[in-house]
Amino acid sequence: MIENDLNTRYYMRSLYQRLYAGLTIKCPELWNVNYFKNVLFGQGFVAIIDHPEYGKIPQICAPTGERGIFLQPTKILVSQPLVKFEGEIGVNCEIVRLTPDWLSVIDIVEHYAVRMAIALTSYDVAMINNRAAFMAAGKNKSAIETIKQLYEDLTKGKPLLVYDKALKDEGLDETDPIWTFNADVKNNYISDKILADLHTIREDFDTEIGIAAIGDKKERMITDEVDKLTADSTARAETWFDMLTQSFDKVNALFPELNLSFTMKYGGETHEYGEN
Repeated sequence: MIENDLNTRYYMRSLYQRLYAGLTIKCPELWNVNYFKNVLFGQGFVAIIDHPEYGKIPQICAPTGERGIFLQPTKILVSQPLVKFEGEIGVNCEIVRLTPDWLSVIDIVEHYAVRMAIALTSYDVAMINNRAAFMAAGKNKSAIETIKQLYEDLTKGKPLLVYDKALKDEGLDETDPIWTFNADVKNNYISDKILADLHTIREDFDTEIGIAAIGDKKERMITDEVDKLTADSTARAETWFDMLTQSFDKVNALFPELNLSFTMKYGGETHEYGEN
């Protein structure tokens, strides 16, 4: 993890919201759909339980040690301040899963957020360095103070700068008046390149989660390139869509009155499940 946690947190939220926006869930009005989605993305799965007091609701849960013949959990435990529940999957609860491995997708968000934070930190440093175009050295304290004042006035945009002739009389003759270094700011300017890298990292993230990113190629993309880009941008998203479809099928079969449905945007299209 990099030192600049502020930038990392910023991009974690920014990228998470891009991911979050791609999924729309239609559920009962009494449900908190934001809670549903946050648990789904943050944990990788969320339980739909039939609670004796609250009825059928989504809840964060923990699979218990019970395993079936394919080593999949068969029971869950919900332990919230207001909700206590022990459930058997397929009997009085079901699981909505986003990934086949029961894991969160936050690692994808963090992977790219860290890199974007590094790029932004580099950009900030580069912008500061771009301001340091000159270095100068005087032969004594008086000369140094005069040079500093001249530079300050110069940066304020004064059109005419006048200095005491004594500056030359203090040993700063025509052959070696002031030692100076003039940085080649134009050729050493890299801030625009870092911004381009930042944009590329975000496009890579978009591709990872299913948002097709054409990029900044100047030449027309050939058909094979477009096809590859489409395949790259749908690989994960199709897996998520399939897992959600399987999960919603099971939930709707156990609790048909819920009639859950969803839409998911990926590959430049909107994909639907159920009635939307």
